[in-house]
Amino acid sequence: MGSSIFSLIVIVACSVSLQWVTAAPTWPSSVDELEDIMMLNTGYRARGFATAVTPCSAGAGPGRVTAAEFIRTAFHDMATGNIYLGTGGLDASIVFELDNGGGDNIGQAFPTSLKIFAPYLSSRSSMADIIAMGMYTAVRSCGGPVIPIKTGRVDATEAGPPGVPLPQNSLFTFRNQFLRTGFDSTQMIQVVACGHTLGGVHAENFPQIVPTGSAPNDVKQFDSTAKFDNKVATDYVSGQSTDPLVVGPSQAAKRASDLLVFSSDDNATITTMTNPTTFADTCKVLLQKMIDVVPAGITLTDPIVPYDIKPVALQLTLQGGGSEVQFAGEIRVRTNTRPASQISKVEVVYKDRTGGAGSKFSATQKGTAAGFDNSFTFYAFSARISSQTSISAFNVLITLTSGATESYDNNGSGYPIQDTVMLQSPQSCVTDSNGKKLLTVAAAVRSPATTADLVLTLKVPRDVITPELQSQTVAMTKQSTLGPYNILTGTYLLESGQVQDTNFDITSGQAADTFKSTGDLGANCAPLDSTGSSSSSSSTSSSSSRTSTSTTVSTSTTPASSTTPTKPPSSTSTSAPPSSTPSQTGYTYAGCYTDLTSGRVLTGKSSSTSTNTYKTCAAYCSGYTYFGVEYGSECYCGNQFSNPTAPAPKGETECNRKCSGDATQVCGAGGRMNLFKSLTQGPTNATIPGYTYSGCFTDSGSARVINGKYNYDDGLTIEKCAGLCKGYKIFGTEYTRQCYCGNGFANPTTKVAEGECGYVCGGNSAQACGAGNRLSVYTAVVV
Repeated sequence: MGSSIFSLIVIVACSVSLQWVTAAPTWPSSVDELEDIMMLNTGYRARGFATAVTPCSAGAGPGRVTAAEFIRTAFHDMATGNIYLGTGGLDASIVFELDNGGGDNIGQAFPTSLKIFAPYLSSRSSMADIIAMGMYTAVRSCGGPVIPIKTGRVDATEAGPPGVPLPQNSLFTFRNQFLRTGFDSTQMIQVVACGHTLGGVHAENFPQIVPTGSAPNDVKQFDSTAKFDNKVATDYVSGQSTDPLVVGPSQAAKRASDLLVFSSDDNATITTMTNPTTFADTCKVLLQKMIDVVPAGITLTDPIVPYDIKPVALQLTLQGGGSEVQFAGEIRVRTNTRPASQISKVEVVYKDRTGGAGSKFSATQKGTAAGFDNSFTFYAFSARISSQTSISAFNVLITLTSGATESYDNNGSGYPIQDTVMLQSPQSCVTDSNGKKLLTVAAAVRSPATTADLVLTLKVPRDVITPELQSQTVAMTKQSTLGPYNILTGTYLLESGQVQDTNFDITSGQAADTFKSTGDLGANCAPLDSTGSSSSSSSTSSSSSRTSTSTTVSTSTTPASSTTPTKPPSSTSTSAPPSSTPSQTGYTYAGCYTDLTSGRVLTGKSSSTSTNTYKTCAAYCSGYTYFGVEYGSECYCGNQFSNPTAPAPKGETECNRKCSGDATQVCGAGGRMNLFKSLTQGPTNATIPGYTYSGCFTDSGSARVINGKYNYDDGLTIEKCAGLCKGYKIFGTEYTRQCYCGNGFANPTTKVAEGECGYVCGGNSAQACGAGNRLSVYTAVVV
């Protein structure tokens, strides 16, 4: 528990709209990054934000519940706000308020939650918005209502005042503290009940309430269920409460704050909360009200709703000696009411740059993803378009297997795409430079424009737990002209640790190509095709080898605004893919896999050295199940895949960067990892008579893949689960202790990389029992 007894609750004040906005969103929008984080829990392009709270009982240590800690963090951040003065509220000031000596934010819940949130901080997702997203994610993962999420919060730059409600406070103080944040006395009771459906009180932080040694793991839970329900209310009203803030030592210590609050109106309000529908509906309203308390002057957006059609990773790239642009990207289709199996064809129908009719081309299925309440399928496309007529917008046409068609025009405006300024990702790269990383960015700017700026958003460490976002602008330099475009370049020296976490925009006048990641760039700036005889293979950021003929784009090798033209960075740090399979004694080679800066695959520990090889990385990762080498100098270790990954789309060719310690070996690339698995470490799949192991599959707490019956057992083994599921055709183990039985897959699922099922079984650490939202599946042998 943290220092506030109300810290496990979620409340806030301010006048807000309490209804979902059902109008279809128009793309692009300021909410797009957060919509991805909210919607894509598992599968292709998954952001993995819900991983830490899946299942609901998941925690960072014995007795800890991360979902409760997410909620607590939101409450503590909000609780010192003042709606009358227009100050505070949900503004991420809590990052400056840890260990403040006043007792408001003691405990590990807050630093743990903020560390989980930190990778998602960006120019398009403030820490305050991410904390609010933590509320939605925690409640939904635990089976609670859908909390509408608005965005637009602005992060504070300093600590706020103290004043989080504490368990020793009087009823008068409680009422005034809640009133200050916009909640009357009835809502105070409701909010406490909503918050205390999850988590408990920790002896480490409140020994007067939970004496050391008096409860398992020194934590006394508020109720007996690990889910978002009204048990805390029903137990209280029926006289069977185990809430440590109602019964036990808290009474003698004058810290029985839940008893004080619940009984403050003779139990009238808490009695209404024993109705499960009333409880869920009330919590939905009040928890949204809580996260919508913001400082005066902040205007929040409408609540996020999922796109039915959402363009993803769109990119124009000048090719063909300047005569063509390659238009590539993906279309994300929501498949809740119309499954992908009913889709025959997805087409992109575009308009030229004057708004006239262009042409159309098809997209092919790329992958699937899912959130708590939505499923999606991605369709990829790539096409060549004349650079003279170019493109201005497009619609999406879906043809169903029935022959019917669906047309999507982005609420009548078409999906816009500008061709004034374009990142030339094949000609952009990140290379070694005296212990740092030299970023070179090339762009095509349509005439008559001749200038552009490279605008970087850097994550800079500071004395608090989350980094600071800083902006740096570099004037780009014209190098040449190709067709209707001028080619410009800009450079900037990054620290090694900034490569995977830096985003950048390229701006020219009112036009911009935005939110690109330096971590997606390769290690070789490919020559630009100026004759049309050949061209780069991709318009999207990729780490695959790129070859081309003709002239070279010259660059500036000095950081920031230097305008001295020179040769491009040397490509000696890359090499052709290995002619033989990479190998290391004691390990099997898994292949070239994808990795993301926003969700690393291996999170045990990591290093970046100038002596990186398979051997040195294996030694560094001794005792771990997996090791991976990436970007030449980087080494990662882990016992399971902490975030989704998959074999690189183009196979081994995408791992092409020479190891910093051995030029004969390749060590991944930007966003690509050569992955190895220990022959002696880590769990394995069991041999069960009558069953065969089928693989690692995705699962969802809101739509279980195997749903015949289930059991949770801290001592689970594969044999135990097989015994429980005797007579069923299929069974699966998940998250160390969960066993599910069924006669087939009851909901959509996807087979994923084996490393994503890397959690050991609670009763046998040599066996693998899935992971968060991952099932180790066994199928009965048909005799």
